[in-house]
Amino acid sequence: MKVVFVSTMMPSGHYSQILTEKLSRQSGIDLTVYADDNPENLKIKNCGKVKNVWSKGIKFGWQILKELRKDKPDIVHLQHEFNMYGGLPTAAIFPFLVLWLRFSGYKVVVTIHSVVLKKEIDKDFIALFNVKPILARPFLFKIVFSVIYFLITKFANKSITHTKMMKKSLIFDYHGHPDKIEPIPTAVPSSHRLARKDGDYFFYFGYLVRRKGLGYVLDGFSKFLKKRPKSKYKFIMAGGAIKGQEKSRDEILQSIKEKGLGDKVKYVGFIDQKQQDELYSNAYAIILPAKISIAASGPLYWSYSYRRCPIASDVGNLREEIIAGKTGILTPNSKWDQAFEFAVNNPKTILRIEGNIEEVAKERSPENTASKYANIYHKFNSRKK
Repeated sequence: MKVVFVSTMMPSGHYSQILTEKLSRQSGIDLTVYADDNPENLKIKNCGKVKNVWSKGIKFGWQILKELRKDKPDIVHLQHEFNMYGGLPTAAIFPFLVLWLRFSGYKVVVTIHSVVLKKEIDKDFIALFNVKPILARPFLFKIVFSVIYFLITKFANKSITHTKMMKKSLIFDYHGHPDKIEPIPTAVPSSHRLARKDGDYFFYFGYLVRRKGLGYVLDGFSKFLKKRPKSKYKFIMAGGAIKGQEKSRDEILQSIKEKGLGDKVKYVGFIDQKQQDELYSNAYAIILPAKISIAASGPLYWSYSYRRCPIASDVGNLREEIIAGKTGILTPNSKWDQAFEFAVNNPKTILRIEGNIEEVAKERSPENTASKYANIYHKFNSRKK
């Protein structure tokens, strides 16, 4: 069975790299990856045959269709993120690419990586994404999301989400058919864990953008330190800004100065694999703030990968993915100071959670996740087109 998997693949450690490495080893699957035109993609090994096929922009659909005519696969598996193929125009084109693939006789699977609950689409939601004022109208956003999500779930043979909450939203907010949507949790990648040292810092890894809610964390950490001025604990942040949202990063860094946290909060910017291994492996706990949670959390599966206790905002998908007190700690955004206090006062709870995470990581291994995808492919391939 020939399968084409369409996705970006970089940087190293990208979810699609983790998944396709295991998919390529599944019995009966001949895997080809259609990646974007990043030259670094061609250096990727053991993920099937990787081809640079499409460029970000309105031509992406035609470029994919043109290559498919040569390869003639049985299954086409598209990854859907709003900015993956470009901006708003490509997001509007995407459902019609799915439709054209169906007309061309392909079985189509789409992984929808983020789903926005309709009730969350308001002015505050739009403000998180630095949208131009002329487009900042909640009703316009609701129309756009409704059309895109409805058409994808209508045209695709199967849509995959990462949480049950996303599936429910696709059904009740966007009229997707329940039988055509399947939740499969994100895989927990195998990590390069180091022998743990006594960690004396909390660690954040991700983009410095408004929707992450880092302001809540900094407020909470400042209050925590006022109660414990001699505390040994620090807060380390790694990551960078999204292009076009650099102002959000600058606001966060300015907040650190204004709160006088310069000696307790350290920003290290982008990190390589070695630094990632060290910072995760030695952290006391992982910080996962969010104002909204519309997608499965990449930093969450990395915290599970390194077997480190996540402390997360009690919102959206994080509320589903973390079992409070068992596989992590959930906190209201107004009570981050109490979350820090609880964590340092209860080291045995942190250790117990780390032990529970071990089981989660085994259950959600890349091998098990790839097997679930492969089962979907085989079911469709066994039916007549």
